[in-house]
Amino acid sequence: MNEMPEANRAKEHWPPERGGIVSFKSGDGWQTGVLKDVRWGLVWRDFVLDDGRVIPEIKIQGYPQPQAWRDVSEVTEAEREAWEERLASMAAAGQDPREREHVFRAELNQYLAYTYLRFRAGFGPAEQEPKPDDLRERIRDAKRIVIGRLEELLRVRSGAAECEFAAYSLGRLKDLEVSLQMADANS
Repeated sequence: MNEMPEANRAKEHWPPERGGIVSFKSGDGWQTGVLKDVRWGLVWRDFVLDDGRVIPEIKIQGYPQPQAWRDVSEVTEAEREAWEERLASMAAAGQDPREREHVFRAELNQYLAYTYLRFRAGFGPAEQEPKPDDLRERIRDAKRIVIGRLEELLRVRSGAAECEFAAYSLGRLKDLEVSLQMADANS
């Protein structure tokens, strides 16, 4: 089913109504689902389907162009912290962010985009952003958690895919740590 489906709803208003059928682009082509909820993430709207899949607005047929995004300055510190706690909880529960259209992947993508835009904007309002020392400490904390999880996986001889993902995450955290050190050296 790789051809585009015919529009099955009027495009007079956006977003589509809850309970309606939406068409969306998936890795396998076009699919449909029943819309349960539309919610703003840290950056864009996500469409939650009845079966639990989470589809970003840009993949929904008929999304408005240009796509509406939140300004990073609109995200409160409490909202960002709650987002981080949910991500940490999902990671600790062993959820796999590589699963397409899964809530963990959707929230992780939102957080990564938000972080990128925040850095690109020069951190936004200073009172909302962590101080460099806070960021370094958060990176160290995250590394400790990932190392602990990797040790646990190796002890129980878990699947190679999860070990590989944990090792990859640890590498990305180390890269971020080195980038901060290089920025300090250059300033």
